[in-house]
Amino acid sequence: MTCLLICGDRAPHPALVANLPDFVLSDKLLPGDWTCVFRWGAVHGSDEGHWVVNAAQAVANARGADMAAFLRLNDLAANPALEPRWRVYVFDLRTLGVMQRVGRRWRHVSQWTSGPIVKLRETARRAVYALGLHFGAVDLAGTGKGIVVRVLPDPPLDTRLARRFAQAMVTYVAATQEAVAAAHGLAPGPEVVLGADPEFILRNRRTGRTVSAARFFPRWGVVGLDRACFKRNGVLIYPLAEVRPPPSPDPLELVENLRRAIAKAASAVRGRRISFEAGGTSLRSFSIGGHIHFSNVRLSTDLLRALDNYLALPVLMLENPVSSRLRRPRYGYLGDWRPQPHGGFEYRTPGSWVVSPHYAAAVLCLAKAVAQDYPLLRRNVFLSLDNQRAFYAADKPTLRPYFFALWRDLQQSPVAREFHKHLALVHQMVSEERRWNERVDIKKRWLAS
Repeated sequence: MTCLLICGDRAPHPALVANLPDFVLSDKLLPGDWTCVFRWGAVHGSDEGHWVVNAAQAVANARGADMAAFLRLNDLAANPALEPRWRVYVFDLRTLGVMQRVGRRWRHVSQWTSGPIVKLRETARRAVYALGLHFGAVDLAGTGKGIVVRVLPDPPLDTRLARRFAQAMVTYVAATQEAVAAAHGLAPGPEVVLGADPEFILRNRRTGRTVSAARFFPRWGVVGLDRACFKRNGVLIYPLAEVRPPPSPDPLELVENLRRAIAKAASAVRGRRISFEAGGTSLRSFSIGGHIHFSNVRLSTDLLRALDNYLALPVLMLENPVSSRLRRPRYGYLGDWRPQPHGGFEYRTPGSWVVSPHYAAAVLCLAKAVAQDYPLLRRNVFLSLDNQRAFYAADKPTLRPYFFALWRDLQQSPVAREFHKHLALVHQMVSEERRWNERVDIKKRWLAS
């Protein structure tokens, strides 16, 4: 293992360098076959051909005039004119330290799990990710979720933080090497397990009105209620139902598990003139997402970026742009995930793909390929503010050329090649500029085939 640490204007703390004996320290990008290149606030040289941690463009995003625009686009409050009160240190989606400003000094906060601190940590993690960074320090003002004042791609450290960063960097490199070796077939790797809890709404076919899912389904179980609700005439209405099929490492088996769950849901409304609708639909106040669960894989910045680029962007190309714009960025923003009790995580960025078993198979096969082979999928089109804007605006003409470039990358994935017959549907639909129909009764599609 030989890694390069490129420093910008602020040299890293001596304790960081002392705890990274296998790293080469430089003020510029040196030629060499580096395992990883870490940019500590430096933008010298090209990232091309290197596994880079904090891409040069991401560092520029954090320091540029568009920093606040990136964050506001991702539904994060930002105001560089404020005086910061908190500083949160983030590395690879994980908090390494929290400090509070007391007078002119920064002091460590020992308790990170209190409600206010947890919200600040989430804001900091999202801010670092939105700018394209792997790590940084985020200065925040205000209370609650906080207001981002600045993001530092060369975070100032003390001895304690330097040691934490050094350990995090060594851990990251080891995990990356294992993932790369597995993706290239040079070493055995864990098989990613997929799960899902896709949502749908119930609608009266005669009146077109939303029907409360609580009339037919229990709170929990294979078919149950989403927690979102509203009141109509003093009665709580649960407009969203969701199916929770057993997970599987085989995406096609998961599709069959979904089919059985939807059949169970359909039997509960038989004879009631109730349709099931998925996709974005027209529920302005509620998000209908295509949440996918991943387990037996380590969540990392690199995996999350691959999911945004190689899964969420293709799904966006199939969605109704109107419903996509209504949902985002509050729901389904780039890098939207949350941990799950089973130890994995739920990826929440894609729109609902349960409109038919054929689309479900295509999306789940794509999810499997990206999660299993993400070290082979390195393109990140969302380093650009314009491309992030296009994503949130569901601007398909702008994103279509990037889709085809990403699709060519997928040919490097052994899993994508294994499921190419199912994935071909996505490529065909985007090539023909078609989208799926979100107004159909999904019961009919899932039970007919």
